[in-house]
Amino acid sequence: MKLHLLMFALLLLASSKAEAQLKMNEEFTELLERAGIEFLEPVEARYKTAPARKNPFRSYDYAIRSRKEGIEIRYLIRPYEPNASAADIPHVEASRLVMHLATNDQDYLVAGREVAPEVLSEFFNADWGMQYFFRPKPGFADWNHCELLALHKDGQATAFVFFLFDEPSPELGNRFYALRFREIGPG
Repeated sequence: MKLHLLMFALLLLASSKAEAQLKMNEEFTELLERAGIEFLEPVEARYKTAPARKNPFRSYDYAIRSRKEGIEIRYLIRPYEPNASAADIPHVEASRLVMHLATNDQDYLVAGREVAPEVLSEFFNADWGMQYFFRPKPGFADWNHCELLALHKDGQATAFVFFLFDEPSPELGNRFYALRFREIGPG
């Protein structure tokens, strides 16, 4: 656990001290602000902004890609809306999203696991989180695999981070800490 804390602290330090490599669009920056989310930019491996294409299966708000690591990361952020049907049930929204994006081919399985409570609170400042692993439908992504990190902070936002790749690599684990909820004081 101490190793994880050290890695996270180094990641935060690197992301706050490094000169911004990515040019985030204003719309995504405003969305992060509304949701109270801190974006943890990867400062190595020359990540570049990827076009957020309109997608028939699921649109997303922002994407980055590293050819060196062979990873594309897509972000879908949902600021809290009290009247939204899935605002307080992120586990249902996440499950529906996975079932919609995963291939229907019977040879491929969908796996999911809860994010450990100490990781949720210490790293993400979140109240709920799940990781899903699946093969995406070709209409959503041209990659062989998807790891979806779903995070929720009560009364604040739900965030989905899609890690798309062809072959698993150690670099994938280095990207897990992609964002963090900020504490938002009473309005």
